[in-house]
Amino acid sequence: MASINELLLDMKRVLRSTHLIINSELAPLNLSGAEGDILFQLLNGCDNHQQEKLAESLDIGKAAVSRVVDSLEAKGFVIRTRHLVDKRACCLSLTKKAYSVGSDIIGIYERLYSLVRSGITDEDINNKKFFLSRVDSILRTQVDL
Repeated sequence: MASINELLLDMKRVLRSTHLIINSELAPLNLSGAEGDILFQLLNGCDNHQQEKLAESLDIGKAAVSRVVDSLEAKGFVIRTRHLVDKRACCLSLTKKAYSVGSDIIGIYERLYSLVRSGITDEDINNKKFFLSRVDSILRTQVDL
C-alpha cells in the first residue's frame, strides 16, 4: 500500500509535469503557463470576468493574478476596465489578439486533458477525485485558504 508521502510526491510530480508541458506548448505564443491559464478561463466563457472572481476560480492569489494580468495587458491579450457598479473591481476582456490565438490555447489544454485521460477509467477518476477532495478538505482545516 502506498504511503501518504508517496502519494503527495506523485501529486507534485504530476503538477510539475503538467506545468512543463503547458509552458512548453505556450512558449511559441510568447505566453507563460500562468498567462495561458487565465486566457483559457477567459476563452471558455469567462470573458469580461471580474479579476477577483478569476483569482477565486483559479485558486491563486489576487496579487499573482494582478501580475499576470499586467503582463497579458502589456502583451495586448486583455483589456482591464473598471466594473460598472463596483468601481473598485476590474473586469477583464479579451482582445482581438487573444481571440486570434484562442483556438491554439484551447487546443493546448484539450490535448493535455486528452493525454491525461487516455487509459484512465471513469472509476479511477472518481476514486482519485474523492481522495483528492478528502485530502484538500483535511489540509484546509489547517490553513487559512
